[in-house]
Order: sequence, then structure tokens, then C-alpha cells
Amino acid sequence: MDNSASESRNLISLKTAAALIDVDSKTIRNWIASGDIAGYRINGRLLRVERSELLALVRPAELTTGGVK
Repeated sequence: MDNSASESRNLISLKTAAALIDVDSKTIRNWIASGDIAGYRINGRLLRVERSELLALVRPAELTTGGVK
């Protein structure tokens, strides 16, 4: 895959993805393994994820007021 294809999909490294959502890169690998997000191999070795797919997976939780029920 060349750079133009990578840019059009906005593929990011696992390290960048992990930093973006404040998790460990192993968490990103686990999500790929479980099918929660797609992983893309670049040059047969490097693993990348699509930024928009990652952000869609991790939506902010709704906060409730009034304590635990």
C-alpha cells in the first residue's frame, strides 16, 4: 500500500492510536484480534488502524448524577 492510500484512509500506528484514546497499545491489538476494529498490515509487517473507526468505537460514556443505583 502506498502513502496516498494510507492518507485517504487516515491509517495510524498502534502507538498513535493508543495515545489518542489513552489506552495501552496491547488494548488496540486485543480489539483487532477480537474483531472490534480492523487492522491493516503495511509492507507485510507494520500494523495500522483507521483513525475514524477507532474513534467511533470509543464514544464518551454518559455521566449520570445522583450516585450509584
